Amino acid sequence: MSESLTDRRRERLLDGPVAPVLFSLSWPLTLGLFAVVAINVTDTFYVGRLGPDHLAAIGYCFPVIFGMSAIAIGMGNGATSVVARALGAEEMRRARILTSNTSIFVLLYSIALSALMYATSDWVFLNLIGAPAELIPLIHDYMNVWYGGLAFLILPIVLNGLVRAAGEAVVPSVLMVLAAVVNAALSPVLIFGLLGAPALGMAGAAWATVVARGFIAVLAVAYLFRQDLIEVSRDSLSKFIPCVRDVLTYGAPAFLAQLVGPLSGMILTRLLSEAGPDVVAGYAVGARVEALAIIPFYALQSGISPFVGQNVGATRFGRLREAEASVLLFSLVWGAFAGAMLWCFGGDVGNLFTDDPMIAAVTDRYLGFVGFGIWGAGLLIVSVGVFNPLGYPNLAMGLNVLRYIAIYVGLALLAALAVLPFWAGTTAIFLAAPISYVAAGVVSFALIHRLIEKPKRVVPVRTAATGPASSTAEPSPAP
Repeated sequence: MSESLTDRRRERLLDGPVAPVLFSLSWPLTLGLFAVVAINVTDTFYVGRLGPDHLAAIGYCFPVIFGMSAIAIGMGNGATSVVARALGAEEMRRARILTSNTSIFVLLYSIALSALMYATSDWVFLNLIGAPAELIPLIHDYMNVWYGGLAFLILPIVLNGLVRAAGEAVVPSVLMVLAAVVNAALSPVLIFGLLGAPALGMAGAAWATVVARGFIAVLAVAYLFRQDLIEVSRDSLSKFIPCVRDVLTYGAPAFLAQLVGPLSGMILTRLLSEAGPDVVAGYAVGARVEALAIIPFYALQSGISPFVGQNVGATRFGRLREAEASVLLFSLVWGAFAGAMLWCFGGDVGNLFTDDPMIAAVTDRYLGFVGFGIWGAGLLIVSVGVFNPLGYPNLAMGLNVLRYIAIYVGLALLAALAVLPFWAGTTAIFLAAPISYVAAGVVSFALIHRLIEKPKRVVPVRTAATGPASSTAEPSPAP
């Protein structure tokens, strides 16, 4: 990327009107993330046409898929935070070296994770998630393809984050939309054997996803090279370990913060499996639709991370207060709208995915409950994106543990064990979702409010990749 283009984007992040800047960073990502979630929704829709067993099988697969995606998101958040702070401090070469070595590390990590997941697949689904033995062949059809193409599934997420760190929001979104288009075109062809292709069933849905993600991975790498965001040299590779250490300083807590969501999903799926595969299938459909409703929050999370990172790097702490107000307003407004839509049309949505009335009824019930907590989800999701560039990655992890494990899983376990007579069954498990969103969202936003008022607590930027550390903190302003 040219220095002048990077300077213009940096100037916009540091001096432009806060709300419009956040909007410009987030709206393209809304389209892109919608495309990413649309891939999962597309798979669910077409697999649902194969029958209830296939829909239940993919319901058992989703917690594992989201776990693998959490790894990519966590790595991407860590890399985005470090690269954005380097750019904010005008350390241009360090940013390029970080980008290069992060890409290499993610590729190597993906290969190792793929081998581990393949070796432990039966144990994960039978013992950890509790999938019925009769569904294991269908699960293998789908997941074995995912394991083989894991590098193509993880790398694009991280690469898109590296591009966003420089203030570029449109290109990552275009790539994600392209992936959704390719996936939507290939899925029915490979699942049902259209246009002379073999009918691969569940495996066809997975192959469509892998091919689509692999396509944009190639395009993302080409873009980074063309924009001079990657430096491949002996000197750059010699800094591999320091760069990885810098990224993992933020990425490891971010990864763990993201991972607790899929982990709780595995536990909830195990609890719901006691009620039967139909309940798991209905919950899987509802969770996919819920993911669509909270896309704008994840877009704002991705957009606000480079904004905060570069303003911290440039010691522009006053702009963070304006961003805080914008986040609160947006979370309340969008949360009210999306929640109302889920409550009103949950039943209609369930009928789109399946002809089974029991599965559709479960979907309707789940969406009706979770809609009341969407605004809290917004506060939590965006706050997690702020903690990393502020220098508090462990808080992001702690809040996700609070929401998913302490509150969500805790309440769900109470319901499953029927410890309290008024809190039992699948209805109580579903009610745990909005309660946990609201509780963790309020706590996370309160913490953000305190941290913005005390900028002196922001940690220094590590510069192990290229030289001695340079502090990003400034003295606390006078009251």
